[in-house]
Amino acid sequence: MNIRFLQTVVWLAELRSFRVTAERMNITPAAISSRVAALEDELGFRLFERDSRDVSPTPAGARFIEGAKDIVRRYDQLLEDTSQVLGPHGDIRIGVLPSMASTLLPAIIGTLRERFPRIRVSVSTESSPAILHHLEQRELDIILGFPGIDRALHSITPLCQFDMIWVSGKDYPHDDDPLVRAERLRASPIISYEVGTQNHRRLTDYMLQAGFEEAIVHYSNSLATTIGMVSAGIGLSVLPAATISAELQAGTLRTLDVDQNFPPTDYFAVCLRTPTSRLAPRVAAIAAECAEVFCAQMGPGIARML
Repeated sequence: MNIRFLQTVVWLAELRSFRVTAERMNITPAAISSRVAALEDELGFRLFERDSRDVSPTPAGARFIEGAKDIVRRYDQLLEDTSQVLGPHGDIRIGVLPSMASTLLPAIIGTLRERFPRIRVSVSTESSPAILHHLEQRELDIILGFPGIDRALHSITPLCQFDMIWVSGKDYPHDDDPLVRAERLRASPIISYEVGTQNHRRLTDYMLQAGFEEAIVHYSNSLATTIGMVSAGIGLSVLPAATISAELQAGTLRTLDVDQNFPPTDYFAVCLRTPTSRLAPRVAAIAAECAEVFCAQMGPGIARML
């Protein structure tokens, strides 16, 4: 019996799936099954009942797993105490929105590397529903994005607020009136966010309120692709100002001063209230520090602290 075997049965009891447990522990389902079988042979009783859809502890297994949880908790605390001397180590899996990847993430990674050189970082960049799903499935340890509806599940650290601006390509026609009215926006194709994302819903609401729900709408699940489409003159879009400063300075994108502003977007660091990694709260605190520095550098009209 060793601590890895105890960790395996604790995770399997919580996740109730050999596949998900294997992904969480970064080993194969066959290795999970082998560890459980070896522990059952050593103990002399079955820990789990298995069927095609579910894994559940036996009565004896449930009692054993409660004790195993205490041992694993004390082992984790021992590692935490030791890390005060040696510094934290291990893996942290971070999910980020594209807007966070191009703004806050470089400073966060740099700070982690400076303070905790023994930490290994894995980054996934996806849409808001995807990274939230992976967090709740314990496939990520922390995300930089938006919390879900059931906030009782999440530990939420406010980060920053980015102003959203309408932008066009450099050849978009400008008349003598610097204010772009809703009827002009209606006449242009709109490049929206991936269906189901928070900013897609917000843009849909905006278009309904502004009375141009009949406009031609294209969809993109990539910030870089959207920027390229707008630069090429395919349509207009509303984007976080903080993510396109280089394009605005280069003149490949132009800001549109519209008569109905788009509301800003709020960002958060989110992990589970029972985190999958003891490093997650530290990363959330570092993200808040980096957000404060970033907002001070960008200034009002682009980014601000929540």
